[in-house]
Amino acid sequence: MTGTHPNRFPVISLTYREGDLIIKQGDYGISIYKIVKGRVFVFKESGDKEIALTTLNPGDIFGEIAFLNRDRETRSASARALEETELEVWHPSMLSKEYQEMPPMLKYVVDQLLTRLLRMGQVLVQMSDQEEKRRKAAKKRDPFVSERCYYRKAVDLECYYRPAALSPKARLSGRIKDISLSGVGMEIAVRNASNHSHMESDLFVLNTVLPNGKDLELKAKIVSLNQSETPEKLLMGMTFIELTENAKKVLGFFLMA
Repeated sequence: MTGTHPNRFPVISLTYREGDLIIKQGDYGISIYKIVKGRVFVFKESGDKEIALTTLNPGDIFGEIAFLNRDRETRSASARALEETELEVWHPSMLSKEYQEMPPMLKYVVDQLLTRLLRMGQVLVQMSDQEEKRRKAAKKRDPFVSERCYYRKAVDLECYYRPAALSPKARLSGRIKDISLSGVGMEIAVRNASNHSHMESDLFVLNTVLPNGKDLELKAKIVSLNQSETPEKLLMGMTFIELTENAKKVLGFFLMA
């Protein structure tokens, strides 16, 4: 026990070893945790898969969704210690008075952020399930599909993209990691998928500048969306559906260089 609070619930200090499960998705829980030392991996569970959400470091908190979302007391995600980790455990009653005294507008902002966070988690689970189905279907059609590779040039290009139905003002940022005459692989922020639909076959317009200084505008559709090794990032595979003769020429010369 590391201290006391004016309320009857003190701040508790707990230590977890590497690999220990701290909270489990679906379990009932009301405590909020602050990381004092160590790192914590937060993930969604879907079947036998673990879908990464984020990695937290000292000073970060987790478990707060059960407090903020009063309609649901079960945990929306799981958390595991990545190394020996020390946590402060707070009882929600310690924050209830401060929360109730928040101005209505600030409460509204918090509620909106919570809704967006929960939606992002749902999107990740849906994308993971869809990708698993797509892989199984592709493997069934062609047992050697996973062993094939197509020439793609590795790059690291800043890119802006938008849903094809929206105006250019709706710019989303990403980075093109590989490109070919048939498509691109991009790394994007998870929040992009929470603000706009990023489902299989969704159409987007991409704009980038190649290392040779040539502007390139492309129209492509999503064929895959997976969790990146980088926290809070996604890997998006896209195939071109419209490639002008000029774009083919510009891209072709770049790929041969």
